[in-house]
Amino acid sequence: MRDSQKYPQSKAKRRKNETLPRAGDSPKEEALDQVSQSVDFTKTEGGSFHAAVDLFRRSKRIVIVTGKQAMPVRCFRLTIRLGAGISTNAGIPDFRSENGIYSRLDEFKLDTPEDIFHIDFFKCNPQPFYTFSKNLISDTSWKPTLCHEFVKLLEAKKKLLRNYTQNIDGLEKRAGVTRVLQVHGSFSTARCTACKYKATFEVIKPFLETGKVMYCPKCFERKEGIVKPDIVFFGEKYPPTYDKLIAKDKAQADLIVVMGSSLKIFPIAGILDQMSEVPAILINKETLDAKLKFDHVMKGDSDAIVSEICRRLGWDLISPLLMPAIINERDGGLVEFVV
Repeated sequence: MRDSQKYPQSKAKRRKNETLPRAGDSPKEEALDQVSQSVDFTKTEGGSFHAAVDLFRRSKRIVIVTGKQAMPVRCFRLTIRLGAGISTNAGIPDFRSENGIYSRLDEFKLDTPEDIFHIDFFKCNPQPFYTFSKNLISDTSWKPTLCHEFVKLLEAKKKLLRNYTQNIDGLEKRAGVTRVLQVHGSFSTARCTACKYKATFEVIKPFLETGKVMYCPKCFERKEGIVKPDIVFFGEKYPPTYDKLIAKDKAQADLIVVMGSSLKIFPIAGILDQMSEVPAILINKETLDAKLKFDHVMKGDSDAIVSEICRRLGWDLISPLLMPAIINERDGGLVEFVV
């Protein structure tokens, strides 16, 4: 809560006996309050919470790794790993749902749901991917969460060296983060598997929404000329820029923060080994493999944790979920309700 002396009342007079909004008034704020209560803000697995926060204060070149669990509120994620399927947190059907991929394995002649995301299978039969693609593209109404805002805030404070994200929703860029590498690609562009003709999301979107396969308009080999979103499929190489940036960043980074990633999928799986000399913090709901060494493990809801980090550092974390102050126009003036 803000200090009333540090943040004085607005010059505009409040009405007598006026009820001021408090944190938790809205359903979203109440939800964040509830998850905050489950987080231990006194210690981490490895030291004190204060010591972990102090690393954020002192560090000037922070590497952030974000995964599917780091953006839990209204965030689209696709987990490119065996058995994981599609996250249902954003209302996206799971592989095992009634109309999910598991229920239609025989129809599409699939051995496993992951076949849909294998490049060899896609080239032979792109229809299953396109059939389920409407579940994979993000809704433009989805907004960046506190974690996205936190990464953007670090960049604004010139503390962000790089954000390596495993998410394919593009919400980092929507939040305004520029120093980001989408390790698993994104839906923002698409290419022909034969001639590499490039299409924008606006061009391929109608096909993804209707489930109709998009064939390349420039390629005469219709059977091979299939347009595929620029997300990394099984059997494809990850972006060549990854190794170049890692080599550059490990020489400069003074802190690495992993948020919501299991660190099981390469190339991200090797990032701690590649930056073994750099202090590391994990922000996650669950602890990871004991072989993965972190200086601090901040266990709990990532939104609640980054909110507390910013509160202790005196940073304003602007977010659609939890505002540090509610500003309303009253009687021709601005009234600041401190929450």
